[in-house]
Amino acid sequence: MILKAEKLAGMLIQKATDLAQDCQKVFVAVSGGADSSLIAAILCKAFGPMKVVGMYRDIKSNPKHLEDVKLLQSVLRFKLINIDANPLYDEFLKQTKEQFELLGLAWAEEGSPEAEERGFKNAYASLKSRLTTPMAGFIAKAISNGGGRIFGTGNGEEDGMLRYFDKYGDGAVDNNVLDGLTKAEVKQLARYFGVPERIITKIPSADLHANGDAHNDEEELTKWAHKLGYNINLSYGAPDGSEEGNIAWAWKQDIKFNVIKGVNFDNQKFYVPAEQLKTAPYNYTKKQTQLILFLRQVEKITRHKVEQPCGLKREILIKAGVVNE
Repeated sequence: MILKAEKLAGMLIQKATDLAQDCQKVFVAVSGGADSSLIAAILCKAFGPMKVVGMYRDIKSNPKHLEDVKLLQSVLRFKLINIDANPLYDEFLKQTKEQFELLGLAWAEEGSPEAEERGFKNAYASLKSRLTTPMAGFIAKAISNGGGRIFGTGNGEEDGMLRYFDKYGDGAVDNNVLDGLTKAEVKQLARYFGVPERIITKIPSADLHANGDAHNDEEELTKWAHKLGYNINLSYGAPDGSEEGNIAWAWKQDIKFNVIKGVNFDNQKFYVPAEQLKTAPYNYTKKQTQLILFLRQVEKITRHKVEQPCGLKREILIKAGVVNE
């Protein structure tokens, strides 16, 4: 829960100013959600609305998100670029489908049962997220004399704990000033900054499956947990902070005790054994223990998103005698 909203707001505004002090204008991709709306509000306070450029891109998106972005823009007065990327998306898929068929590769139409079975559902979602990246990169540089910054819009639970982002899509940013805040704290601060209430209270959704709110964050994360064998439901908690979500609780436990990411000893990870999690100083319930173990697994699965790409280092090749020193 936020203890001092005015002080926190000032810290975020100052950090945003420091991160883009050499920029003529600053960029943020606005989705109509609370996180990107808060970033837009922070940037407008830091640089003034006339120096802030927001971009909304539509790819099979729920129309209500654009309406929310327009409402936000009417309140904050930043410059808004609205991109209809559906023709680009459709043409890419049309040509790719033709090539798949020529090569005898299996294809599955978006939204079909086959798409779920063959992994195409994730492929379609990733394409939508990653198509935003070149647009964001172009606009950020074009508005700021070839420089520019892309301000990230992920809160600490999603980006720091769950790594619930596409590495080369919504994760392709230059900074993230929200990385120390929970989802509920983002919503509380958004209210402090005057973000419209209907944006603050809407269901968090990446909207990448072309089915509107049926693709929402908490449900997708819960399905992920169930798929991995954990009988738990994931929650961000109440928007006003009156009820803490279990993701935020787990994140705070990891900050205190390293129970999820573990501790490095000589490049090896040490994890508190599952049985010890039920004893002091943790005293976790069965559900809490399951949550910790699930998030440990998620941390391992998503670690590649924040590490350097794997490969064969020069030192290894030298030692193998296949290249010279």
